[in-house]
Amino acid sequence: MEILTYPAGTTLYKVGDIPSGVYYMLDGKIEVVLQQKKGTFEYGTFGEWSLFNMPSEETVTTVSETTLYFIKPGEIGSAQEIPKLLTTMVSSIAKRLLIVDSELSCCNEIPESLGPDRLRYFNRIHPNAFRITDSVFQEMFQIKRLYASGYYREAFEIIVKLLSQPFPGELKKEIMVWYALLNILLDPEKAEMHFSRLPPKDFADHISYAYLYTFFKGGQNQEILDMFMKAGLYLPTDTIVTLEGDAASEGYFLIKGYLKAVKLYEDREVLLSVVQPGEFVGESALLESHPRMVTLYTMSPAAIIPMSSQSIERSVERNPDFVLKICESQLKRISQVKLLMNLKNLSNEIQRTIATLKYFEPLMSKVKLSCKDIASLVDVSVERVVDEAKRLGYKIAFDGTITV
Repeated sequence: MEILTYPAGTTLYKVGDIPSGVYYMLDGKIEVVLQQKKGTFEYGTFGEWSLFNMPSEETVTTVSETTLYFIKPGEIGSAQEIPKLLTTMVSSIAKRLLIVDSELSCCNEIPESLGPDRLRYFNRIHPNAFRITDSVFQEMFQIKRLYASGYYREAFEIIVKLLSQPFPGELKKEIMVWYALLNILLDPEKAEMHFSRLPPKDFADHISYAYLYTFFKGGQNQEILDMFMKAGLYLPTDTIVTLEGDAASEGYFLIKGYLKAVKLYEDREVLLSVVQPGEFVGESALLESHPRMVTLYTMSPAAIIPMSSQSIERSVERNPDFVLKICESQLKRISQVKLLMNLKNLSNEIQRTIATLKYFEPLMSKVKLSCKDIASLVDVSVERVVDEAKRLGYKIAFDGTITV
């Protein structure tokens, strides 16, 4: 680690470069250029691409004389200030991701008064949808807090109440896994009976079942399973995770499933991107007074771990590698968002449509993407998407869903 001072106008690295290390600002001002938009920073880190040997998607230049710590990738693990460094990295990348996200969403500020209207529109096209703030998920959080603290009887009383309520099948299964786990803890002599009530063919897709299987049958503990059981949530399809315009309090690490990022208008839902397992979203929660820029909802049953700034700080102390995974996922999303913007900016609408269909092809067998989704994303007619999809050999279902 060394301290470097650069005069105004110095380019630290450009788009396409792999930086030689991470820069931590001590004093000065830096400008970051992402696509067409720019951001000015007086605090933060840069060059995180170097940690993952990834080409940069930004050009970083000093605006004034600037003093920085410079840390080579191999020095990160031994840096004395690694907790502060990692925490700053997550929030610094978050700010840059929000800059590029705002360009993709074509909107910087969302009037708070539109929030309820957007929710009513969402409920019209996704009837009976859940929100992450609904009581069932808050009660699941309470169960997990009690479980982590060893209050199994109290957790069991809540799960019994939930079990009696008419939830959709997949959510009901998640509750049944917890019912079995708590029964095993409270009545170990009948553990085999409780476990046998969960046929693997019906429950294997649930992360909580994987944890229960390891807990009951033995095997190597997986830290991500433990984190999910203590602080994660299982969400059924069409559950709203964030609603644009709402205040942001948490980001989300997606363990399993897919989230759809959209902008909601009175007459349509415009696709922005698809969030995949291993990605961290909701970065606005890591920055003060920043409303949600997009609506995120589950395209399939999903498992997520909500994370506030405070929980990330705690994770830095306990598991810095997990926080580095969050940083890597954020950087990959910057690359993906820029690629989507390049697709949207292609002048020829046929090329634009074909390139976008090919971009989403790997997801078509996993989630429902419709011709309407593609059309809204790249501003072409649905008929154009149908024509080009058929030419590429894709199948179009009755509801407009595209399959390979």
